[in-house]
Amino acid sequence: MTGGVNFSITADDAKIRVRFEQLPRDVRIALRQKITELTNQLLRQVKAREPRRTGRLQARTRSYVDERKDYVRGRVRVIRGKAHNTAAAAGALEYGAHRSFTVRSHRQRRTAVFGNSMQPQSVMVAAYQRRANITAQRFLRTPAAAMLPHARREIEEIIRSTFAKVERP
Repeated sequence: MTGGVNFSITADDAKIRVRFEQLPRDVRIALRQKITELTNQLLRQVKAREPRRTGRLQARTRSYVDERKDYVRGRVRVIRGKAHNTAAAAGALEYGAHRSFTVRSHRQRRTAVFGNSMQPQSVMVAAYQRRANITAQRFLRTPAAAMLPHARREIEEIIRSTFAKVERP
């Protein structure tokens, strides 16, 4: 409690949450600036750690800052694409995946058979079972956890300094 305003700070490896009964305008403005800065910093760190193959994951990784009357929130997320569920793929890369799934039948272009080159041909591949064996890469949670102590100190300092300015006669 600072100057008659009730607030609480909770944190885990993925987020910091500051809750107010009522968020004063000066505090909300200062928090929005700092949380935007921290969220952009986290976005850069996440993109630097993301696995790269096609570039789709980096292209679908976004940062958001939401502001309401009782909180300001910054997030970094991988959003779903229209053609590909990039968010599900990101989840498999972040947390790992070790299960079997069915690959539907599909057309495939073949240019070789048993190591021998041939004229390109389109063939039908029957449905089959495949076992995913993806090791967790923690490209989202590790940067967030590393930033947490620093971000928490900066947010607490913003709250203290802003309330100190508000309370002065």
